[in-house]
Formats: sequence, C-alpha cells, structure tokens
Amino acid sequence: MITYKEHSIIALDYIVIFIIFLYKICSFIKFVLSLCQIYCLYISRIMGKTTHRISYRQWGVVGAVAVVTIVLQLVFGDLPIEILSFPLNIILMALWVVGLLSLYKRRDRSSLAQFMLQPKATWLSLALMAIIGVILGVQVEPMTESWPVIAAILFILSHLTMVIMRGWRTGGGIRWRFSILHFGLWLALVAGFFGAPDRNQLRVLVVEELPTDTAYDMSGQMSRLDYPITLLDFYADYYDNGVPSTYRASISIEEEQHTLEVNKPLDRTWSETIYLISHGIDTASNKQYCILEVVNEPWQWLSTTGIVMLIGGAILLFVGGPRQGNRT
Repeated sequence: MITYKEHSIIALDYIVIFIIFLYKICSFIKFVLSLCQIYCLYISRIMGKTTHRISYRQWGVVGAVAVVTIVLQLVFGDLPIEILSFPLNIILMALWVVGLLSLYKRRDRSSLAQFMLQPKATWLSLALMAIIGVILGVQVEPMTESWPVIAAILFILSHLTMVIMRGWRTGGGIRWRFSILHFGLWLALVAGFFGAPDRNQLRVLVVEELPTDTAYDMSGQMSRLDYPITLLDFYADYYDNGVPSTYRASISIEEEQHTLEVNKPLDRTWSETIYLISHGIDTASNKQYCILEVVNEPWQWLSTTGIVMLIGGAILLFVGGPRQGNRT
C-alpha cells in the first residue's frame, strides 16, 4: 500500500515535470517569436519600409495565450464543439463581431487594436495558417477541435475582420474589389468556424431491399433520419487484378431513385450531401449492403457564397490591375 510520504513524492515529481514542460514550451515560444521578429525586419527591409521595433509585451501576450491553450488541451482534451451549436454559436458570433467593432473604434488608444492592424499580425496569421495546414495534412485524426487550433483560427478571423473594417472604404469611396475579395474570404472562414458545431455527420448501413432510417454518429450514438433509404442494387467494376475500380449504388429515397458513386455524392438538399463509403455482402441473408455517409451542413450556403465572392474578387483584381494613386 502506498504511504502518504510516497504519495507526496509522486505528486512532487509530477509538479517538477510539469514545470520543466512549461519551461520548454516557453523557450520554444521565445525562439519562434525571435524568428518572427527577424523575419518581419527582413521583409520590411526588402520592401524598403521602416518598421517600429516589435513590442515584446505584445508578443508576450500572444505567447501567454498559446501556453494557456496548450495547457487547456493537455488538461481537458479537445473542446466539445457540439455544445456550441445553434443558437449559442450565433450569439457568440454576434458578441465577437460587436467586440471587434468596439475594439476598432478605440484603435487610436488600444495597443491590442494597433497590434491587430499591423503587418506583423498579418505575418503571424499567415504563419498560423501554414502551420494549421501542415498539422491537418499530416494528422490521421484532424485536430480541428483542439484548443490551440481553435485559438489560432479565431486570431486569423479577428485580424481579417479588423483589416476589412479599416480598408473597405477610403476618402474616395468604397473599395469594391478589396471588399468583395476580403469579405468573401471572411464569409468562407466564418461559415467553417462558427458553423462547425451545427455540422452533422451520420453513417447508415443499408441492406438490399430493406428500407432503413437508422443512422449512427461518429461516437456510435444512434439517430434517426427524416426519411428511409432503400438499396435497390449495387454495381462494382474491377481491374484485371481483381481490385475494384469504382462502386455504384442505386438507392431509393422517398420513392425517388438515385445513383451514388465513389467521389460522386448526392446533393439531396442545399445543406445535405450523401456519400457512398463502402459495400459488402451480408453473410446471414446473402444480400448486398452499402454504407452511406449523410452530412448535413446548414452553413454550407454561406461558405459557398464566400468562395464565389473570393473568386470574383480575385478575378476583378487580376483584370483591373493595381490603381495608380489609390488603394484597391
């Protein structure tokens, strides 16, 4: 049986390990911030522009936020974003926008607002976007619900929002190309970030000629669809070596027949898409079955609108070119 003294020694060991870990994290953050400072000074010299000395107080706040999010991740794990679903995500988004508007109005006397509007915040946003892209690309399980990734995306969105507030118009009027491009990017990112809690992903096992509306989410919880799905037939094409080249499933939804293929999903509604995931044969009944994935994204229309605006703004910038004597 472990004595009180041994418990104390074990607890002390854990405390020492945690302190060493925090020291290593702080050292790494200091190293990264130093690289950012050197990079910003280098870019400013290339562009022929003078730059203010980077405030270590501002970078200290950034580093502190990074440490806090890492600690939250280690202690509590991923953020359960499903608790932030509608209407809470709408309320939080409204409060976030109002808070940024208030911060922008106090930009002349707020060091935080000045930092968010400086080029170094842009470089930091670009660096965070690159890091997130690499992390999401190499991870088997995406870390989109981790505290550091959420904090990084929120910083990127906040910086973009304040840049739009500052640059959407000048004394000469509205900067249409700038506004369409940046607001489109803003819409696409906001829809992906604040709409994530409302995203619903279900798996459905459909056996041939047996209608079903039973589905399961990624955690294994059972759910019901608003409609039954029936597998009418299944087709598979094979290569010469016997490896399947493509799958096709003929299904019926509310007496309407549809054909699904791998990488060719069914857009049932503006927010709901059905994917063909897998297939097989039920040994008990000797009938074919397929596994479908039903993805419901209520914010998809907003994301699509943003992407269209982003592409349109980029085309306008390319066609129109830079304006002499005016910012575009």
